[in-house]
Amino acid sequence: MDGRRLTFEVFGLFQGVLTMVDRETGTVWTHLDGKAIQGSLEGSRMTMIAVLQMTWGAWMQSYPETMVLSPDTPFNDLYQPVRIGIYNPREDQFGDDRLASNALVIGVEVDGQFKGYPVEELLGVGGVVNDKLSSQPLVVFYDSNAQTGLAYSRELNGRILTFHNAESQGLELRDRETNSLWDLQGGAISGPLAGESLTFVPSFISEWYGWSGYHPESQLYTAEP
Repeated sequence: MDGRRLTFEVFGLFQGVLTMVDRETGTVWTHLDGKAIQGSLEGSRMTMIAVLQMTWGAWMQSYPETMVLSPDTPFNDLYQPVRIGIYNPREDQFGDDRLASNALVIGVEVDGQFKGYPVEELLGVGGVVNDKLSSQPLVVFYDSNAQTGLAYSRELNGRILTFHNAESQGLELRDRETNSLWDLQGGAISGPLAGESLTFVPSFISEWYGWSGYHPESQLYTAEP
């Protein structure tokens, strides 16, 4: 942050969602949007980067030299499985009732506007949605095999692309204008646009109670009938 490297650890909960504290300044940060909400750095915000959940096979195809963190450590008793989308009655007090509290959404932010794209709605339309938030044309996708989803800008070199899923099983992301094939990291891997990259739009998968609790003004995507 501003040229300074910070080290984080768990602080507590806000709106039922994890908050962090940095050891260097004692500032408290939200983990959903990277904002400093208390302490000497209050008002600062970290830059959001794209983080994809991927199958091991897909990851190794792209990064065969990857090193793997061994689970065989003296701290095995501290490891806990990550479980999202599981109903917890304590979460019902946060967010709003437009969706079930544990429903999974891809939360997207553009120019201070927010929108949640329910995973179930995305699955119902083939896993890919072309949309616009604020003035930004977006593609939002969900890959059921990797159980991951993100959003990217559809504008590339002054041209608006339209995306679809060209695969009946899984996800094969292609644009209709050139039929180029795109990976989940927003890069064109074959076709006329090979080598080009889409711009990441701040987005991640969240349970609805957390997303709507942080962003009560959030819009909610519903597929057209």
